Amino acid sequence: MKIRFKDIMVLLALFVGGTSCDSFLDVQPKGEVLEGDLLKDAKGFENALYGVYAKMGSTGLYGQELSYYTLDLMAQYYTSTGNEDATPLIQYDYKNTKAEDRFYNIWCEMYSNIAYVNNVLEHLEHFSPSDMQFYNIYKGEALGLRAFMHFDLLRIFSEQVTVNDAADGIPYSTRFSLFAPDILKSKDVYKRIISDLKSSEQLLDDEDLYTSASLNANFLKDQNIHFNLQAVRATLARVYLTEGTLDSALFYAQQVMAAPGLSLLDYTEMAGDMAGKLSKEAIFGIYSKNFAEPVIGILHNSQSFYSLEMRYDMEQLHQVSGTGNDYRWSMWYTYNATGKKWKLDKFTDTYVLNNTEYSRPAGQIRGINMIRLAEMYYIAAESALKLGDYDQALDYFNELLESRGLVALDERMPAETLTIDKITDDRYKEFVGEGQSFYHMKRLNLNILNVEGQTLTADKKIYVVDIPSQEFEFRR
Repeated sequence: MKIRFKDIMVLLALFVGGTSCDSFLDVQPKGEVLEGDLLKDAKGFENALYGVYAKMGSTGLYGQELSYYTLDLMAQYYTSTGNEDATPLIQYDYKNTKAEDRFYNIWCEMYSNIAYVNNVLEHLEHFSPSDMQFYNIYKGEALGLRAFMHFDLLRIFSEQVTVNDAADGIPYSTRFSLFAPDILKSKDVYKRIISDLKSSEQLLDDEDLYTSASLNANFLKDQNIHFNLQAVRATLARVYLTEGTLDSALFYAQQVMAAPGLSLLDYTEMAGDMAGKLSKEAIFGIYSKNFAEPVIGILHNSQSFYSLEMRYDMEQLHQVSGTGNDYRWSMWYTYNATGKKWKLDKFTDTYVLNNTEYSRPAGQIRGINMIRLAEMYYIAAESALKLGDYDQALDYFNELLESRGLVALDERMPAETLTIDKITDDRYKEFVGEGQSFYHMKRLNLNILNVEGQTLTADKKIYVVDIPSQEFEFRR
């Protein structure tokens, strides 16, 4: 990673905050602080981890590029006529200067945040569980976050490992250092990701620690905005599915599905469930007060040159005769009569849109949904189906369909058979705006129906973004 002196100072800037939800979570950099001055006690490590989460929620990462924008343009969800930022992504023109700059920024920002996590982990090496009550939690969250961020980089910048077992991967950074780690083979990156996640799972799997904590332990509140135990297991399900280890993917998806406190939405609860806040189904999300305004400008409005409109057949994909009433369509989309286009309002924060912040319900967590329970049902259904357990796969998929207002496959007239294509089609509807569909298409090496109605044959040129050239210049 090409790092200049001022970049180092940014990495050493530690984030500080208060104690309430609004001030403690909405952390901002307060200046350039020497790394050892803050990472010396529990409060320092907690503030440092909140700094990592805040960076993940920035528009350069999951606050825009890796959620509803870059990856979803590549998944062919939107059109934006004449938009010089969007068009290269829709056309998979990764050599376009604007596209190159965008991916270079994603690369740099993610590795900067990984370096920051490594800084936390290196300072934790000077302590032990006897020094801090929540030592294992700090270390577990940090290891899990490191794996999570590397995994998404791998999914963007490397060939799918089940398509090419010998594919080159990315660097796996484990030290806070000026020296760039070697670029590993993809299969070796998977080993390191899984190792970090397994270590994280062991550290976080401690019910007694959580139950013995004081009611004043702010760091343990609102666990769905932490990389918690179920987030680790859900990420393991993602990783194993992508790597092709289906039995492990199924095992971890089932563990999360069975976890206390998690349940699918009922279709009657879908109105406003994800509108600028963490869903009831959120396993892991990022607290963010800054997510709403760009979403409104890009997805809700039609006046801006940079607004995005839905692809031509989104209504057709949802409104299929004999399948029931897909509440995702009625709850997530609105028709803009001015622009005569369908708009995605899945994330539109009505309190921000209507300037009625005073009426927001107490305790509502504003932010970005990173992993939702619905995904575990898709993973379980696909894994079970491929492993030969059709009935189990059908049960999982039907439960998800019915939660969205649709009729179970075996109760339709005539009854329908569960296939990978059916899972794929429904996933495409479910994860609009969440940055997951391009990864799914890549994992299955699918041909792509683009926004112009043309079928593009699956190709490495579509599914693999080159590692930025600046990375190799630095290594000379």
